[in-house]
Amino acid sequence: MGQTKVEQKPRVVDELVDSESESGERELKISRPLANGTGSAVHRAHEYRAGAIMHISLTNFITYDRIDVSPGPHMNMIIGPNGTGKSSIVCAIALGLGENTSVMKRAKDISEFVKHGHEHGAIEITLATGSGSVKIKREMARQGNKSTWKIDGRGSTFAEVQRRTRELRIQVNNLCQFLPQDRVVEFSKMSAQDLLKQTQAAVGREDLQQLQEELVKRRAQERQAMGEAARLRNDTETLRKQNALLERDVQRWQEMQTAESQIRVLTALVPLTRYAEVKAAHDAAKQAKNAALAAFLQTRDSTEANDLQRQMDELEAQAAGRERARRAAGDERLAKEKAVRHQVTTLERLEADNKELQAELDGVRSQAQRRREQIAALRAEVARLEAALNEDQPPEEEDDSSARRAARELGERKLQLTNELVEVGDEQKALMSSGRQVSADIERRAAQLRGLDDKALRQREALRKASEDSVRALEWLEQNRDKFSQHVFSPVCLEASVRDARYAGPIEAVVGSNMLRTFVTQCDADYYVFTREVIDGLHLRVSVVSSAGHRAPSELGSTHPRETLAELGFGGYIVDFLEAPRAVLAVLCSRAKIHEVPLALGPVDHSACEQRLGLREYIADGTRYTLMRGRYGSHASTVTTARISMQPRLLGGGGESDEVRATRERLGSEIDKLRDTQTSNEAQMKRLASRDRTLRDAHRQIEAQEAELREARRARADAVQRWERQHVHVRTKRAQLQSLEADTRRGSDGEVAEAKRRVEQGKRENAKDRAKCLALAATNATAAVTALHALARGGLAGFRDTRALAEHRAAMARLREAVEEAQVELERATDAFNMAKAAARNALDDTRAVTEDLTEEEREAVRNEQERRSGTSLGTSDELETELTTCRQRLSMAASSGVSSAVIAQFAERQKKLASMVTQVQQLEAELLRVRRRKRHARDQWEQPLVDVVAKISEKFRAMFDHIDCLGEVSLRKAGDGFTTEESSVDDEDYNNWGIEIRVAFRKNEALQPLDNHRQSGGERAVSTILYLQALQSLVAAPFRVVDEINQGMDERNERLVHSLIVDSACQQGSSQYFLITPKLLPDLDYHPLMKVLCIFNGEWQPESFNFGKYISNARRSA
Repeated sequence: MGQTKVEQKPRVVDELVDSESESGERELKISRPLANGTGSAVHRAHEYRAGAIMHISLTNFITYDRIDVSPGPHMNMIIGPNGTGKSSIVCAIALGLGENTSVMKRAKDISEFVKHGHEHGAIEITLATGSGSVKIKREMARQGNKSTWKIDGRGSTFAEVQRRTRELRIQVNNLCQFLPQDRVVEFSKMSAQDLLKQTQAAVGREDLQQLQEELVKRRAQERQAMGEAARLRNDTETLRKQNALLERDVQRWQEMQTAESQIRVLTALVPLTRYAEVKAAHDAAKQAKNAALAAFLQTRDSTEANDLQRQMDELEAQAAGRERARRAAGDERLAKEKAVRHQVTTLERLEADNKELQAELDGVRSQAQRRREQIAALRAEVARLEAALNEDQPPEEEDDSSARRAARELGERKLQLTNELVEVGDEQKALMSSGRQVSADIERRAAQLRGLDDKALRQREALRKASEDSVRALEWLEQNRDKFSQHVFSPVCLEASVRDARYAGPIEAVVGSNMLRTFVTQCDADYYVFTREVIDGLHLRVSVVSSAGHRAPSELGSTHPRETLAELGFGGYIVDFLEAPRAVLAVLCSRAKIHEVPLALGPVDHSACEQRLGLREYIADGTRYTLMRGRYGSHASTVTTARISMQPRLLGGGGESDEVRATRERLGSEIDKLRDTQTSNEAQMKRLASRDRTLRDAHRQIEAQEAELREARRARADAVQRWERQHVHVRTKRAQLQSLEADTRRGSDGEVAEAKRRVEQGKRENAKDRAKCLALAATNATAAVTALHALARGGLAGFRDTRALAEHRAAMARLREAVEEAQVELERATDAFNMAKAAARNALDDTRAVTEDLTEEEREAVRNEQERRSGTSLGTSDELETELTTCRQRLSMAASSGVSSAVIAQFAERQKKLASMVTQVQQLEAELLRVRRRKRHARDQWEQPLVDVVAKISEKFRAMFDHIDCLGEVSLRKAGDGFTTEESSVDDEDYNNWGIEIRVAFRKNEALQPLDNHRQSGGERAVSTILYLQALQSLVAAPFRVVDEINQGMDERNERLVHSLIVDSACQQGSSQYFLITPKLLPDLDYHPLMKVLCIFNGEWQPESFNFGKYISNARRSA
């Protein structure tokens, strides 16, 4: 990439050789250092940063009998073939400096790190202190799983060792400083929060960690103070509302006192006011009575009534005479009008008779004409019918015996077909009944099978407990299968089932929970669709793998015959106990090697497993055995053991007992037989349906033939009837013609003349009668008009008399009413006076009764109230009564509330408590302000330095990614806790969840994506991890850093570029000590004079002596 390669050899190369110890054991020693040029390979203590490793000595540790390593103060590259113990040195650094065994992810117990076949082991590490060195030694014992500590040869404690390492800023548990091989994958899995904490610790900014912890503490205090202040404010508001209610009780008590006083005064004022009102009413009633008596006497003694009575008598006599004359004229008019109406009726009758005579004459003439026309029409009709009848011959009679015989034969055939159809229908009904029974049997057995499949629900619930994201992804997959070109399998734990439930726990331990939650696609295209939609789109943390390119178990075969495994006590390989689709099994074989790992529920012959079969991994008696063997020489092996759980979490519902399996097979066999029966029934139903259609077709043909016979007989009958009807019709027309001709011969013109003469005679007589009637009608009409005029004159005069009489009678009635009203008014006034007199007497008695019982103070209060109201209006007694009732109601309501004098004291006490709570709220708010000021101060001290550190890391990280033609950035991700304050509306104060996010992109036109364990490949994660660690190099405060086999999985280009970056950053003056462990190196890599290469030569194949200097000299000459 345009980089100039530094053609330098390592400054110092230490040779590690295998030799015999005095006890006969083989040990690994470092021979004399070999100098390159004039430089010395021996480093002085002052060259090492405080906390750097100067020397490592191991005894009986994992694969080593004895080894001594002297790393340099700068970059140390430890190389050697796989299995020679490179990672064991890393493990020794961690355990020798007081870290827990869980950091290495190798074994749980410290005793398991003692070399196989030995009882004791030891780790001794020499650390630089700045002014000298310190030796820390850890001795391990297999028996009792114990370890002891020494510092500079003297016994010490684990706590003291931890104190010393903390003083030297050693952080073996920090992945940013110490990244062993078994934990490389954890770096990409690390959360953003953990990465922030690890980075702060790695750069040596303990103050930033302390400030973050202080911010978390201050935020918790702030939220607690906010909660307490809110609670106290709510309590204060509640007490204020309660006191407001109590204040109303105080007001009620005061209203009670006021109401009682008002009631006493009003009780006296009401009768006094009522007496005054009644006395005034008595005087007014007396005056009204005297006025009514005078008015009555004046009205009663008036002379107007006698005059009106005399005039009324005269008018009544005159009106009676006029009425008699009017009635006589009316009778006369009615008689004449009646005579006129009689003459008119007679005229109308005579006119109608005249019209009837004329109509009779017209009818005689019309009848003669119609008869002549009918005769002509009948003659033409008879001629036409006779001509048609002569042309048509009567139908000949045929012999229908052959037709009857054909009809009989068709009926017999039809009956036969009907019987056959009935038989076919009965067979169909029987088959349908049998089919329904078979379907019911199939459904019943299918329900039993579904009952056996309820384990799928249990498996899904187990998966939900293990990973909610996996279940959500599964639900999405079930709804979107149309997006994929081939079937995508559910998580492995749902697709796979264990034949024997006893093996479920060991199988789950080998396969791993993550693999069991993995989805499987059958092609790469579906893999990319699933990744894009589920992992990137839904942001679900799930795993998916494509089975493309993986071979099935049948294609892979097995490493050892199953008979041989059975002799050692194994039940078989894992694949023998699993049932799953071919693609799923292929993935499990490729990823988990289930076709190579044997299982045994009991103990096995371990020596035979190791020596005879050379098994790399197997499970027996609840323990997982892992054998690590060197690839060179005598292939010395190391056995690692780990107890496994026999209780599965995800495969628990997968196994079936023999009984369940037998039941499933039996039900399946029965369903198959029933379906065969169902198929046979369906075939018979098809055959019967075909037979039924054939019979029905024949039946319809016979019915068609019968219909043709019936139609022929009906046609012959219709022809005979039609000929007979025509013959009868001709005879009928002839008879009608003869009758009309006879009538015509009998008639003559004299008949018409006689009719005319008779009509004219009647019309003359009718005219004479109408003239007489008209004369009588005119005479009577004249007499009626004369009588009507006389009646009108008499009626007008009678109307005038009647109106005058009505006016006199109305005047007389008004006069009587006036007298009666005057009398009624007098009686009313008298009654009112008597009542007012009685009321005044009663009011006076009531007033005396009330005022006699009043005390002098009450009398004075009443007088004062009267004086107070005298300026306005004292009010009526009713108003005072209403006011008194209102006061009594207020008093009753206040009394019903249970209010007593104690409410005054209670109100005062609550007011005091409320003031105290307000003071507490103010104090809490002041405390909250102090906490916020401290928090703001801590954030000011923490945030900006942290932002600067992350910016520096991101700058270096981005530059390194640019160097490899990729994109990368590091950013500080803030988090909120859902609470904001009036000071800031930004929700970013969940300081415990702040984190560092690494975002990378390895391909062109690809957006930056967060680094995690799902999006990037293993090589991409390795590159991202090492470059982040290198970005920390200039900032790191740790005395040394360890990276184990980080280049595994990288392609050659990335490995070469990353190696160059590591060398450049780790070999700068002032940088911390660096350990890079790798099993291989590419040719022509860049080296630096400050590098030190440590070559591991470990194994039984080593010679007794090895002149490493000669080897180097030869290598130089050949170069």
